[in-house]
Amino acid sequence: MAGPEYVEVEKPFIDQLVGQGWEHLAGSLDDPAVTHRENFAQVVMEPLLREQLRRINLRDGDPWLDEQRLDQAVSAITRLPASKVLEANKQATELLLSGLPVEGLDGWDGGRGQVLRYIDWEVPANNIFTVVNQFKVKCPPGHDSAKGHVIPDLALFVNGIPLVVVECKSRTVPEGLSQAVDQLRRYHDQRFLEGEVGEHEGAPLLLATSQFLVASNFDEARVGTIGARFAHYLSWKTVAPQREAEVVIDLGVADLSAQQRLIAGMLTRANLLDIVRHYTLFMNAGGQEIKLVCRYQQYRGVTRAVERLKHGKTRREDGESDRRGGIVWHTQGSGKSLSMVFLVRKLRTDPVLRRFKVVVITDRKDLQAQLSATAELTGESVEKAGNTVRLKKLLTKEGPGLVFGTIQKYRDPDAEDENEGDEVSYEAPAPGGLDSGRRDAAEPDASRGSATPKKPTLSKPFEVLNTSEDILILVDEAHRTQAGDLHANMMRALPNAARIGFTGTPIIMGDKKRTHDIFGEYIDRYTIKEAEQDGATVPILYEGRTAKGAIKDGASLDGLFEDLFRDHSKEELEAIKKKYATKGQIFEAPQLIREKARDILRHYVTHILPNGYKAQLVAYSRRAAMRYFEALEQAKAELLEEALSLSPEDKALDDTQLLTRPPRVKAAIQAWRYRKVLRVLEFAAVFSSGNNDDSAWARWSDRAAVDNHIKRFKKPLPPLDGAVPKDPAKQDPLAFLIVKSMLLTGFDAPIEGVMYLDRSLREAELLQAIARVNRTGYGKTHGIVVDYFGVANHLKEALAAYSEEDIEGALQSLKDEIPLLRDRHLRVIDVLRGLGVDDLLDTEDAVQALADERVRAEFMVKLKEFNRSLDDVLPRPEGLEFVNDAKQLAYIHALARNRYKDTPELGRDIGNKVRKLIDDYVISLGINPRIPPVQLTDAEFDDHIGRQVGDRAKASEMEHAVRSHVRKHLDEDPVKYGRLSERLEELLQQLDGQWAEQVEALKTLIQQLRDGADVDGEAIPEMPAHAEPFWREMVASAGLTSESLDPVTAQKLLDATEEVVATIQQEIAIPDFWKPSHIPDQEALHQHLFTTLMFKSIVPPEHASEAAQRLLDLARSNHHKLVNA
Repeated sequence: MAGPEYVEVEKPFIDQLVGQGWEHLAGSLDDPAVTHRENFAQVVMEPLLREQLRRINLRDGDPWLDEQRLDQAVSAITRLPASKVLEANKQATELLLSGLPVEGLDGWDGGRGQVLRYIDWEVPANNIFTVVNQFKVKCPPGHDSAKGHVIPDLALFVNGIPLVVVECKSRTVPEGLSQAVDQLRRYHDQRFLEGEVGEHEGAPLLLATSQFLVASNFDEARVGTIGARFAHYLSWKTVAPQREAEVVIDLGVADLSAQQRLIAGMLTRANLLDIVRHYTLFMNAGGQEIKLVCRYQQYRGVTRAVERLKHGKTRREDGESDRRGGIVWHTQGSGKSLSMVFLVRKLRTDPVLRRFKVVVITDRKDLQAQLSATAELTGESVEKAGNTVRLKKLLTKEGPGLVFGTIQKYRDPDAEDENEGDEVSYEAPAPGGLDSGRRDAAEPDASRGSATPKKPTLSKPFEVLNTSEDILILVDEAHRTQAGDLHANMMRALPNAARIGFTGTPIIMGDKKRTHDIFGEYIDRYTIKEAEQDGATVPILYEGRTAKGAIKDGASLDGLFEDLFRDHSKEELEAIKKKYATKGQIFEAPQLIREKARDILRHYVTHILPNGYKAQLVAYSRRAAMRYFEALEQAKAELLEEALSLSPEDKALDDTQLLTRPPRVKAAIQAWRYRKVLRVLEFAAVFSSGNNDDSAWARWSDRAAVDNHIKRFKKPLPPLDGAVPKDPAKQDPLAFLIVKSMLLTGFDAPIEGVMYLDRSLREAELLQAIARVNRTGYGKTHGIVVDYFGVANHLKEALAAYSEEDIEGALQSLKDEIPLLRDRHLRVIDVLRGLGVDDLLDTEDAVQALADERVRAEFMVKLKEFNRSLDDVLPRPEGLEFVNDAKQLAYIHALARNRYKDTPELGRDIGNKVRKLIDDYVISLGINPRIPPVQLTDAEFDDHIGRQVGDRAKASEMEHAVRSHVRKHLDEDPVKYGRLSERLEELLQQLDGQWAEQVEALKTLIQQLRDGADVDGEAIPEMPAHAEPFWREMVASAGLTSESLDPVTAQKLLDATEEVVATIQQEIAIPDFWKPSHIPDQEALHQHLFTTLMFKSIVPPEHASEAAQRLLDLARSNHHKLVNA
């Protein structure tokens, strides 16, 4: 009888796909031929693929592929020459998108080679779309030895190639979606690769061609890619290009569930091919290559932009303005730049739009690099305009192309960028392109007493250069005045071009009309709040560090002094006023900067460094930035000295006691703990150069130095415990970037966890600046803005120019985290309470309550959420009331992990502050959570059992140790360990509830396992130990048992075993025999084994092929023993 998971989730999934034109094929757990396969180790439905290859690759309307070319095509997609699943996936994706070059035919197309297509991208209906439920895949040797196979709930094929894998969970399963993602990660061995489990698992080959993965429980559904953790699986909230009202009617429902919306939005035949072709990318993130699929707002925005380009009126048709463009507002950090890349990819394959010349106006070299890679896919190159003359020349050229111009190049029409190939400006100008009132005293205008800094020189108005309607101008950061100035020139030069402006910040209310006049109405909006809810960005928490938070532009000097120097007497205040006559001099005052630098470093070491994140400090001026650099160096030396001077008692404080200490002592204690990495911690100032700069400033403003500091900053810190890093090139101790205006926009560094503000920021500059800490990655759950200027406390005024709807969720107070922590604490406690565990000190009851795998999964998810929230709060005293439960819950988790052997380690994503707290506690109770669970072959196993309290706990530990041992070795000798598993089940059933008797019986069984004794007295002829698994397999394949053999049959099987083992040993001696490059050798060995079994009549003919495959699997699992025998 079908369970609720199938009825409520899987079947509706299948039915909706069938309604969209998919074919449904019910999988078989016994017969691979049902799913067009010879065996369960295959993942591609080869007969179907061959049929489609013939059908979609035509010569003058007729098939032309012969068997040789078909074999070549099938081999290319099924035998990918890569050892890692991500590498294989990249190769497979390239084959799917670009096709396979093969030899042509004489007399056709001049005999030139042809490109063979696996998928007809242009006409989706020419492909066969198949959904298979219960698609069984055999695991390779050494993976998932308990079952030997995986059975994803749904696999989605195009032309027999698996492109999507779906894992479903019942609507009633707690935390079902996270369990589904965990299952998907298990399928491609990701948990082992990330050190969460100790043994290989899954069937990675299934994921070699998969383009994305789906987890669903009907009410909630998320999509991710191989390698992604749960946090990177995101919802899909659009059915574009359809309308949701139409889908609702088609399905006959009142509202769409998340699953229905995802299927309608991603898995219609046209949309799936569209997403695979245009919206998947491989890219480098933090030094690691990843695969990503677009987020729903990117797909929606690009789809709407393409529709408007196709159907909007040109200037000639409208009579006034071009109506084919508009504004795409996708909030900072949500992938706006990738949307531009996806749009260009989409244009280049569209028959109507591929003729467009695309002109990109930006100031980001990373975007240029991404667009260059996109251009390579379509065979074109990016043409960079280093100055106005070059830009005019490129715009005058007729025909398509991809022209790239950076905003800063057009301030001086004649200046050629001396580093044109590396052009970039990270400077974020203030409104109007100026940064008035905050210039250094040493800067030219200030030295002359000028109140108005010199404006940048803009190029002269362009003449009309090209009247074509087939030009599209893409403007990045379209809200900026500079972009608008240059764009005005573009409008004159290209009067009939379409224009699309991209912005990461909302448009100021007063500027909306002007911006809409330039670009047109909104094409798509994706707000700050939406991005946080979707997990595209992390929330930003703010913390004020000034007493009143009253410092702002326009504040009186008296008020400013009173706030900054509130601890001084009136007489001292008057003396300070005389010394510092201007606001600029106050914020550049060395004494004040030193005080703030000490506080900043203490805050960083206490709250940020323990999790390994880096910091950005926004100073009042370039001079202030220089002084901050010196002050932080001094503060570091002082803090290390304080740490070394701590009493032995303070140095030995545990984390619970730490919470009660004053902030200054707390910082010193944390500095002591992280003294090794703190000693090597570095700071760097990064700013642009000025005409009259001191020569000493060049080390910070030189372009090469700036680029080097940025590159270093983006790498993670060295190990916090001071250990020697495995790969020093991938880590860097540069922890602070001190800036004035540079790097406040267009700068992505997910490792950045905190921004310290010490100057006034308003409107777009403020939103852009704080968004530097909202990037996801490195387990970050939020970014922090620490305010020394009063910006956050005057957020309403600083952002008054925006509508409230547009900026909802921009900043949240750290105080709001306490209710969330309390809620997550109750949730994890309730998992155990619901199973009758009312006291966390009853550890054995708690561990027994976690015996069910689904309950363990739910407990793990909720425990991680609680620990993450606690890490956000620690080491603030508000976290004190939750610390003891956090310790005890971690101890229960560690016991369960040791007991059941399959529970992942809590992992690095819970935060180092909590991790240290709980690790210290659990270690003090005799368990090191970083060490894998104790196995029955370990020397300390008997001592581990002896430490268990009561026979029930001992029996449970021994039972699961045997299960783990059987799982681990099942592939090496399936017959032997299969019988042992059966013996264990019989024993537990016979002695159910008799704990003392179970302990004694399990001792005997464990001793058998340790000694390698035969199972239940089985009689095995004399032979080498490495041959025994093959003997057992031959006997079982013949349908016999060792006890029932007569002497003649026994000798016949022994001779066959010796021959088979000798053949295998000879063949597998070839280096790298089991790699994909040696698949022909593997197939030859399989054929040899098949022939031997047939010739000697060992097994029935209809079972010979399967028996030969099992022998081949045994050879792979016992490779080391065989080659070293």
